[in-house]
Amino acid sequence: GWRFWQVEERIYWLMKPEGGNLIGKELRSCDAKLTSIWRGVPDGKNPHPAPFPLWLPARAILSTAPEAGGMVLDPYVGSGTTAVAAHLLGHKFIGIDISEDYLKCARDRLRNAQSEMADLNKEKALHSVSDTFESRKQNQRFVGKHRRQELQLETEPLPLPLDLR
Repeated sequence: GWRFWQVEERIYWLMKPEGGNLIGKELRSCDAKLTSIWRGVPDGKNPHPAPFPLWLPARAILSTAPEAGGMVLDPYVGSGTTAVAAHLLGHKFIGIDISEDYLKCARDRLRNAQSEMADLNKEKALHSVSDTFESRKQNQRFVGKHRRQELQLETEPLPLPLDLR
């Protein structure tokens, strides 16, 4: 009662640098279109007390490690949502939890991961851009403030009103 109700959680993206690249790769156009605020509701079918939907870890993994074969670490594996997302996206996974019950739940869920593929495919569909800003610019199909001048006026100006007295 002494603070505002917390309605957000932070997701931290940590990576091991490759070679001399300490910054990492820039997000692809299809991932950069997503905002930093992701709205969703808990997974109502999940018995865990704090379940999150499959799209949440899938979005983070698709945006930060789009090629299969990476390693995903979840230090609080819980019911295994992140494990399932990583597995279905072709990544290796390390899950840690102090609860043997949650570890069993995560293992069982991983065995049946294919049953969640439809949910994963809905998220994957959001990670596509058919026409990037760069390609529009190269083909002289600008948008926003970069629109070509002759495209700004799309209709003829209306005639002045007639005096109907």
